Amino acid sequence: MPEEEIIVAIDPGTKKCGYAVVDSNLNVLQREVTLAERIINRIKNSFKVYNIEGIILGKGTNYKQIENKLKNYFPRLKIILIEENFSTLEARKKYFEAYPPRGISRLIPLSLRVPPCQYDDFVAVLLAEKYFKNKNSRGRPCVCP
Repeated sequence: MPEEEIIVAIDPGTKKCGYAVVDSNLNVLQREVTLAERIINRIKNSFKVYNIEGIILGKGTNYKQIENKLKNYFPRLKIILIEENFSTLEARKKYFEAYPPRGISRLIPLSLRVPPCQYDDFVAVLLAEKYFKNKNSRGRPCVCP
């Protein structure tokens, strides 16, 4: 049986980033929204707890600046870029699965619901899931050009 792989997934933004640490069994070990300026420290702290093998970075807003920071601070760590198509809508769905609406809010269609807080961390989880699912189905990660 192959050894478990643990990765960091980041949904980049200008001011904030979705952040998740996920293992190859799709267990979410850590999930949060953090300031973009604190992303390097967040990863360093995760290294103290987990044996992280790579970073998945969504090809969204501000990804180039974050990618450059990551390459400077973690030159030996693989950084894999993944497309973020429809990730916000999927993350919204995932948010409401984790925190189902109550009362009359349940009657509002999902397409009209907006989470009451930031949910970029759910986008990061989706990026990690996309990476592992693609890697398992093809034997290699989904890498963008």
